[in-house]
Amino acid sequence: TRQAHGGRKQPTRCYLRTVAHGRPSVTGMDESATDTEIAILPDERSVALAAANVIVAWSETLDEEDFSIALAGGSTPRLLYQTLAREPYLSRINWERWHVWWGDERAVPPDAPESNYVMAKEALLDHVPIPMDHVHRIHGELGALAAALAYENELRDHFNAPMPQFDLILLGIGEDGHTASLFPGTEALQESPRSVVPGIAPRPPHDRVTLTFPAINAADRVLFIVTGRDKAYALRRVIAADQEDTHRPPAALIRPVSGSAQFLVDEAAALFLTGARAQ
Repeated sequence: TRQAHGGRKQPTRCYLRTVAHGRPSVTGMDESATDTEIAILPDERSVALAAANVIVAWSETLDEEDFSIALAGGSTPRLLYQTLAREPYLSRINWERWHVWWGDERAVPPDAPESNYVMAKEALLDHVPIPMDHVHRIHGELGALAAALAYENELRDHFNAPMPQFDLILLGIGEDGHTASLFPGTEALQESPRSVVPGIAPRPPHDRVTLTFPAINAADRVLFIVTGRDKAYALRRVIAADQEDTHRPPAALIRPVSGSAQFLVDEAAALFLTGARAQ
């Protein structure tokens, strides 16, 4: 075990068997730069099942400790959340130990169609016995600045540390290479001692709240789920990014300091990764 923020002990990491034939070869990629794992699967359904297995296995390594997970928004994770809410996962997970957070949110009311919270609520939270006080939504209806401050304070109080250390953070990748609400060319990308900041998106709703790079990179595990051919070019840019390149996409800056990062992607998203075919 290792000592985490706030004095919490973390279990030895478990690395599940990679379901693809190994890391694809990408021209220009420094394979020694990080211990990132990439698994290529046939389709979106396979990605959802693999992600569900990762989440269950990782949560089980914590024994009786709480499991803090930050959910991703957008359309890609919906199938994953629906999968977790059904058997065999529904009865395998000790839901009472889960503390559910979000990596980002739109500055909208919690019942708005654009809300990341409402998507997770409809696909997962309404169907599983997570205690209500273990669901820590971002209060986007307060406006981006006030919501960011409130969320940061809640994280600080919960983790008893300036920077949270999630057991697992789920992320996606946008067509422009953004992740969470860390968009190219925005102030949210700047180095900051804060764990949560307001963000600006190029498409409405523009006002966002997002975890920062330091908060994400403090996680014990980061899991990217990426599907669809429209993400293929962005995924290749993220995987092949030179860490000295000042124009690299935001998702390429996700490199957990003492944890691990894993990509679960379907063949459509892996189109531009050399040798990327599922077994």
